[in-house]
Amino acid sequence: VQINSETNGIQVNDKLETPVKGIYAAGDCTGDQQFTHYAGYQGAIAARNILLPLKDPGVQSEVPSTTFTDPEVASFGLTEQAAISQYGEGEVSTSFRPLSKIDRAICEGKDSQGFIKITYQSKSKQILGATIVAPVAGELISELAVAKDGKMSFDQFATVMHSYPSYSIALQQMGADVYYDKLKKSKKLYDVLKKIGL
Repeated sequence: VQINSETNGIQVNDKLETPVKGIYAAGDCTGDQQFTHYAGYQGAIAARNILLPLKDPGVQSEVPSTTFTDPEVASFGLTEQAAISQYGEGEVSTSFRPLSKIDRAICEGKDSQGFIKITYQSKSKQILGATIVAPVAGELISELAVAKDGKMSFDQFATVMHSYPSYSIALQQMGADVYYDKLKKSKKLYDVLKKIGL
C-alpha cells in the first residue's frame, strides 16, 4: 500500500480500494475526516465493495459533524462565506433562526444560546450547508444532510410535516419562510394566470 502525502493516511480511491487490487482501507487510517460515524460508514462500504461486484463510493466530501457540548454544535457542507466564494455573492442566501424563536427551546428554558443557520442557493434553493448550535444539533444536522443528499430544496421543508413543539419544526418553519417569499415574487404571474382563467 502507499501513503497519501496530503492526508498522511493510506491512499485509497473513491471506492476505498488501495493501489493494491483487492486491498481496501477505511476510517482514520486513510487520513480522511476523522469521525467515528464516518469511519463506520466507510467500513460498511468497504466491506460491501469487497463482497459485491458493483462498487459504491465511500469517500464523502461533506460529512456531518457534531461536538457534544451543552449546547451541541453541528455543521455540514459549506459555510456562508465558503458558499459565496464558490458561487458568488448574489447566488447564495441564508436563513437564520435563534433558539429564542423556537417554541421547544423556550419551553425548556434553552432559548438564550443557540441558533440554526442554513446556507442555500438563491435560485434553486438547494441546501449548501448548515451550522446549528442547539441542544439537539446533531439530530437536526442529520435531517438537513439527508435532505441535501436527496436533492431536496430548502423551500420543500415547508411541505414536510414536523411534530410540534419539536426543535425540528424550526426547519419546516424556516423552509416555509423561503417558500412564501418565493410565492410573493411570483404573485404577478399568478395574477395574470388567474385573469386568463388558469
